[in-house]
Amino acid sequence: MEKDRRTFKPVRILVAGKYKTVHTVLGAGKMLLDEWPNETGPARHRAQMTVLDAMNEAKSPEEVRSALLIAASEAHLDYK
Repeated sequence: MEKDRRTFKPVRILVAGKYKTVHTVLGAGKMLLDEWPNETGPARHRAQMTVLDAMNEAKSPEEVRSALLIAASEAHLDYK
């Protein structure tokens, strides 16, 4: 898959006390696995599944971005 097909409009999410910019499917997956607060609900799992689907070309990068923002809202994480 071409690199530009795995990118989306950048979003900055406040995790672990710092704003981190994410603009790739892989970056979103890494953030959800390694940096996300543990006490979150089902939106995190849906976002993780959307990342996997995007890696298999079943979902678009923009769908990953949307799922990530929904998960951030559910986890009460600030984003820009």
